[in-house]
Amino acid sequence: MIRLLQSKDLKKAADIASLAYPGMLIQTDEKKKELIERLETEQREANGIQFFGCFDEQDELLGIFRVNDFECNINGKFQRIFGIGMVAVHLLHKKEKVAYQLLSYFHNYARQEKVALVSLYPFNPSFYRKMGYGYGPLRYEFKFKPGEMLADGNKGRVKFLTASDEEAIVTLYNEYAQNNHGMLKRTWKEREYIKARKTYYVGVEEENRLVGALGFTLEPVKDSHFLHHHMIIHEWIWSNPNAYKQLASWVSSQQDQVDRVVFRTNDQSFVYSLSNPSNDSNHVIPSVYHEVATTGSGIMYRITSIESFVNGTNFHGLGKPQDKTKVLLAIEDTFITDQHGLYELSYSSGQWAIQKVEDNIQANITIGIHDLSSWWMGCVTVESLYNIGEAAIHQIDPKILDEWFKPKNGPICFTAF
Repeated sequence: MIRLLQSKDLKKAADIASLAYPGMLIQTDEKKKELIERLETEQREANGIQFFGCFDEQDELLGIFRVNDFECNINGKFQRIFGIGMVAVHLLHKKEKVAYQLLSYFHNYARQEKVALVSLYPFNPSFYRKMGYGYGPLRYEFKFKPGEMLADGNKGRVKFLTASDEEAIVTLYNEYAQNNHGMLKRTWKEREYIKARKTYYVGVEEENRLVGALGFTLEPVKDSHFLHHHMIIHEWIWSNPNAYKQLASWVSSQQDQVDRVVFRTNDQSFVYSLSNPSNDSNHVIPSVYHEVATTGSGIMYRITSIESFVNGTNFHGLGKPQDKTKVLLAIEDTFITDQHGLYELSYSSGQWAIQKVEDNIQANITIGIHDLSSWWMGCVTVESLYNIGEAAIHQIDPKILDEWFKPKNGPICFTAF
């Protein structure tokens, strides 16, 4: 049985989490107590967070997970999506398909709530790929000298922000989210971090309105002296180029105190912001490619209702056929078996419609739900999937399919969950 966690369940939930995530350093009684208090607060508040547990017939807690209720910019239009986090199984009940039960419940819950897209950060990408999750955008970790920033802005207008600027930061962040595919609106937990001053914030105002903000921390360089620091940029948002340039100039001016600036972003074009983007690895990739960033695969996406995704997004803002058009789409989904089968996508009068049809016709596209999710979220082209044999395409140009169904820019996401 899977149900919402109650107060009486939270101690056992903390025990499971402490063993599943030892890197969180919550093994001591004191740290577990802090976690229990946090779980109680998050479960109680109206914050888009819910904790669920899987129980056996004796009401023993076997596994837990958290549902995050988000608003996500999908190609310029905010849609409700879910994110699953803190998936953990009791150490004595591994290999008993507890995780399968947790994910099945989560997907069914999303479908009941008419949520067409879900997401997660995987502990093991291949495990979740088998459950139908597709790779999201890559993240690049740049590590550059402050003086290498191309900077000609007026850093004199940069000022420190405080907890009293929370609403201004949130407003600017949500405006940034409105303009960037994949971004989530500011969450309750992120607001709590601003109030608790988990990071420093600096910002730029124009006409008494915040137009740029940068969240950062300073960290000592490992095995060095107390005056040797790196600057970690956790968040950088702006509404116009001047605001960006002013903050860039401020970052550049920190070279007397900061050895390297660490900036993690989904935007590979950030390399053009630097006069020398090389990191501190001193690594050259043959023939002569200087290492500028380390790269990671993180957030993954899964479409839980193909019909709802099409009807909800209508592939807003993308290219459209000039005439009435039909595309036959064969979806392979072995986890949500109701989705497995053939669909007819039809276009008429500016709208896409979708319906499931008899599986006895030659499909134009045959694709797994994991790759479909990545494609429709703009992470990969169907042409690339076709070229490596991961999508079969019949009697239609893959370039045209990308014009109709793939967002022009890949998603970006700042939110950890």
